[in-house]
Amino acid sequence: MKQQFDERVARQVAQAAGSFEHLLLGRAPRSVTVVADGQWMVVNLHEAFSPVERRLAADEEGSSRVRDFHRYLFDNSLHALRSHVRRSTGVELRGAIAHVDTTTGSVLKTLTTNPAVELFLLGQGLPALGVPINDHVHSNGAGGNGSARN
Repeated sequence: MKQQFDERVARQVAQAAGSFEHLLLGRAPRSVTVVADGQWMVVNLHEAFSPVERRLAADEEGSSRVRDFHRYLFDNSLHALRSHVRRSTGVELRGAIAHVDTTTGSVLKTLTTNPAVELFLLGQGLPALGVPINDHVHSNGAGGNGSARN
């Protein structure tokens, strides 16, 4: 039987994911969002760049270095993050993907109890035309960015 998620479990997962990020980076994420419905859960960790990362991301070479650094961190800490959440809450996060936006200075880490993650990056909404989709990233399995494709 599949696990049912309630508000208490969602809060525990958010706290566990946030505390792990604090241990990893020395700073807490800007926010942690958990959406749960019945038998699935999605966890988003929103982080802002440090002041040094913002300065580095100001030019193309620095931007690439900051993006690569955050992807490296994500790929190499994903197993530990999943283990930390599982030990703390009993919830198994299976799918994972990260998006590093050097323009806004943010990192979005999305984890889910499902094995696949779909991440749609939405552009500015136009009143008459709705919301355009600027990019789409898909990840199958818990391999993080290693298995993501556009």
